[in-house]
Amino acid sequence: MDRVSSVREPTEDDILLIHQATMADEEALKELDSEMSILYSALERLRLQKLKHRENIRQARSLLTLARRLPPELLARIFEICAKSGWTRAPVVLSQVCSAWRKAAAFPRIWSYLFLDLRSGDSTGKVVFWLSKVQHAPLHITLDIPLESPSLEEVLGLLVPRSKQWQTLIVKSVDSTTLNHVLRRCSLPLPDLRQLIVVTKMEGSQGDPVNMSYLQDAPCLSRLLIEQPNLPQWSNFMRVTILHIVLSSSRDFVPSINATDWIEMLQALPGLRDLTLELSKPETRTYNHIQRAVDLPHLESLTLHVSPDVNRILLTMRAPALRQLHLRCSSDPLARPHMPSGAHLCRFLEFSPRVQLLELYDIDVERIDFVRCFELLPKLEELRLHDSDIADEQLRLLHGDNGHCPNLARLDFRWCNYLSGSALVNLTQSRLPQDASEGRGSPTMPQTRRINEVAVVNCLHVKEQDVLDLAEMTLCRLLMRSDEDHCYKRCCCYNEKYRQRLRLRHNNKLPKSLIL
Repeated sequence: MDRVSSVREPTEDDILLIHQATMADEEALKELDSEMSILYSALERLRLQKLKHRENIRQARSLLTLARRLPPELLARIFEICAKSGWTRAPVVLSQVCSAWRKAAAFPRIWSYLFLDLRSGDSTGKVVFWLSKVQHAPLHITLDIPLESPSLEEVLGLLVPRSKQWQTLIVKSVDSTTLNHVLRRCSLPLPDLRQLIVVTKMEGSQGDPVNMSYLQDAPCLSRLLIEQPNLPQWSNFMRVTILHIVLSSSRDFVPSINATDWIEMLQALPGLRDLTLELSKPETRTYNHIQRAVDLPHLESLTLHVSPDVNRILLTMRAPALRQLHLRCSSDPLARPHMPSGAHLCRFLEFSPRVQLLELYDIDVERIDFVRCFELLPKLEELRLHDSDIADEQLRLLHGDNGHCPNLARLDFRWCNYLSGSALVNLTQSRLPQDASEGRGSPTMPQTRRINEVAVVNCLHVKEQDVLDLAEMTLCRLLMRSDEDHCYKRCCCYNEKYRQRLRLRHNNKLPKSLIL
């Protein structure tokens, strides 16, 4: 190409020379393309070999994973926990993963949890299949029954002959008529039944309440959860120790709570240890009080999630062994203290001197009632207040060796807008161990317990410096306790932005005893 000038017109020799050069370059390109194809083929072959070796490594390592090395018994136990937690299809899904999991899924106890929604699918076929898998293992049965359920009789016909295997029975029905029919079919010996849950939203067309008397031959029954419009009635459930009652109501019908029915219900449960009364909706119910009380000598935990007026139901109970008391408001919080609630609480605590945990959730009482409560709670170890008007002067009553509630070790305050952070700091500091040699204490004086944990969430007058000061003396928590925390359901105590600001402002200087 150097022989061809670019400043003149090409001659015949120039054109011939250019054609020859172009043909030579085209031939060279073809040879290069051929050589590149060979190299690409070799590269693809090497890439496939690389993938093959990686797959061999993955398969080899998979043989050494913990899931493969677990014995079938332990793997079956894990599957059982999955089914128990509410994953109703766990046995079916897990048995399709691999041969080892299929072997573990063959254990009968994995199929113990049978959930039947009679609105859909072949319920009868599912029962037949499930019972063939469960064999003689315990049964935990859930029946969700609609108004129209053609397959109910066939399902009961398959389940009732296995009644000796029942350990848990959950029956959910729209009306009490259908629920009573199911309970009537179950009126036979239930030697291993431990837990019974019945849920109905309304009474039947004839106004019949749920009849619990059909289940009298259940000697191991210890846990009852009942959700219905009215209080349950029965003649004898001697062995029941845990009772949870949820009073449901429709928009047009809100029945009152009768103290006589309440007392008669509890009198049939002399061994009761854990009692909960709850209203299913934020509502206010009327309460018909009487001047009677029932003794509950073994009751250790009491939870009332009711409207303020129903707190008067405290006057109908005597619980000398009570350890935990949870009072929660089911209606919107009042803008002022509810005087009767405080008076009823103090009256109740006069007969319950062993209370170790007191929770007031949206229950605001007079400050004088706080003072009286502290005087009546010598064994108190944990105090939880949510949206309470407790003030600094009431907290000062807990200071030092001569303060009330000497065993108090844990505080959980949320939305307490009259309480200052300095009061919490002073209380915690006053309960620190003192050195008698410095003249700040006497070996003969009774020593109060130190504050082991303080939780502060959304309290207006607790500042960041107060939080840091608390964390220098004790465990300071700005989080809710756990999934069982009542505030998780209401989503009222999330403070992520506040905690994030605290992290950013103080970076790595935060004390280890501060839980964010």
